[in-house]
Amino acid sequence: MFNLDSALLDDIREVNLSYLMLAQRLLRESLPAGMFRLGFSADVADIVLNLSPAQIVKLAGSNSVLCAFRLNDAQLLASLTHEVLGGVLQQAHSTILMARHEPISA
Repeated sequence: MFNLDSALLDDIREVNLSYLMLAQRLLRESLPAGMFRLGFSADVADIVLNLSPAQIVKLAGSNSVLCAFRLNDAQLLASLTHEVLGGVLQQAHSTILMARHEPISA
C-alpha cells in the first residue's frame, strides 16, 4: 500500500468533498446536463443525488481520488489543447469531442 502524508490525504479528501458537492449541484440544476458534464450514467446520477450530507462526508474521506480524469485519450486531449480557428470555436469543438465519449458507468 502507498504511504501518503497527512497533508496529501487532506488534499484528496478536500477534492473529493468538493467534487461530490459540485456533482450534486450540477445534477439538481439539470439532470441531463449534469449527467453529460460529469459523465454519469442514470444509475450513478441517482445514487449521487440521494447521498445524505453524512454519506458525502464519509465517501469524501477516502484516501483515493473519487473523480476520474475523463480525457484519457491522448489524441483527444491533444486536440483539445490546440486552438481551433484562432480560439473562436474552441468551446464548441471541445463540447463536440467530449460528447463523442460514452458516460463512465458504475
